Amino acid sequence: MERLAIATKQQDIAESVALAREHGIGIEIQVYGCCPQLLDGDWRSLASRHKALLAGFDGEIALHGAFYDMVSASRDVRVVSLTRERYLLNLRIAAELGARHVIFHANFCPLIRQPGHRVDWTERQVVFWGEMAEEASAHDLVIALENMWEPEPGIIADVLDRVDSPHMGACLDVGHVYLYSDSPSIPRWLDRLEGRLVHCHINNNPGTHDQHLPLDSEAGVIDYGSIIPMLQALSSAPLVALEMENLADLERSLCYLGR
Repeated sequence: MERLAIATKQQDIAESVALAREHGIGIEIQVYGCCPQLLDGDWRSLASRHKALLAGFDGEIALHGAFYDMVSASRDVRVVSLTRERYLLNLRIAAELGARHVIFHANFCPLIRQPGHRVDWTERQVVFWGEMAEEASAHDLVIALENMWEPEPGIIADVLDRVDSPHMGACLDVGHVYLYSDSPSIPRWLDRLEGRLVHCHINNNPGTHDQHLPLDSEAGVIDYGSIIPMLQALSSAPLVALEMENLADLERSLCYLGR
């Protein structure tokens, strides 16, 4: 892969940084997104420790933002205000750590089937992410919207097309496509996100839940032997982050990619 990174959810990122340095790749730090209580606690001390560990780090740095219960397209202005508050703090932390990408979820709910829901949802998202793109620009960051429950790529692509900012792009999570898409066709997603794809999460799963298995796991349903060449063939290479739960699985996947 032209641009590769490993993801870590740990507060202590020392071993992950060491592994990334060993392989000459980047790192995606996820603890500021998956631990909501941290954002109301002593995140400054943790960010200071992370910054020290990343001193002289040559790989690309990304940060995953808050996602639990975040609803950027809510009709409730107080919910949107909380979401914006969390996201703005994530941008601040990312800038302090020298990150380039910050990953957020669009959190579209496909179970709502009322006529006009998607149109109204898109309008609210365009307003929200248009403002966030300006904030990202001020920090020299790029926001990457990740697919989670979205059944098809146009849901996120339509928002990005409307916002049309160099500080907004897409994050393709291959595992989520296989779990939640109405058609697990990676070429379809790549075609629709072409030109907007800046980040990518790769892992495997059993097709029933988001397990974050190694790429070549025997229990996985995703054939990365066919997907990796598709990612390599993109005209503009995204930062591809291996998203597994432990260092052993990350190293196994790095070996798979090396083969």
